[in-house]
Amino acid sequence: MALAIATVVDSISNLSVSGLTIKDMDTIPASASGLGPLLIPLPNFVTNFNMERDSYGGGSTAKMTVTYNLNYRLLFAQAGSGRDLEYFDNMVSMVALLWDAILAIETLTGAIDLVPAGITNMGLINDPAEHEYYGCDIAVRVTEFVN
Repeated sequence: MALAIATVVDSISNLSVSGLTIKDMDTIPASASGLGPLLIPLPNFVTNFNMERDSYGGGSTAKMTVTYNLNYRLLFAQAGSGRDLEYFDNMVSMVALLWDAILAIETLTGAIDLVPAGITNMGLINDPAEHEYYGCDIAVRVTEFVN
């Protein structure tokens, strides 16, 4: 069995979304200050893991469908740096652009499907250095065929 979580995360980090920098698991900055809109993995990055056997056989040969969520944080703009209502409108537009990029993926390395799975905590959130940002947490549902 060979899960491709790292490969999937790398594929997501290579998406092109105008005005947004998407970080991989090994490139999370200590602080988002001065980096512009940024999408980073959350500490509770992989959640809702589920595995279903699709065939008989040992663990290394059985066909399986694996699903899980990858959880990200969108750090859109540092709090106190502008007009709140303006940030929310532009932040929601950026989330829509991200969803569009995810839904438009034709070839995905490491998985067979990637779909939006939810948005939470929209409002004031913290970057890794505990600076306040306008942003939200975003979940992406991944499906992999293993073996």
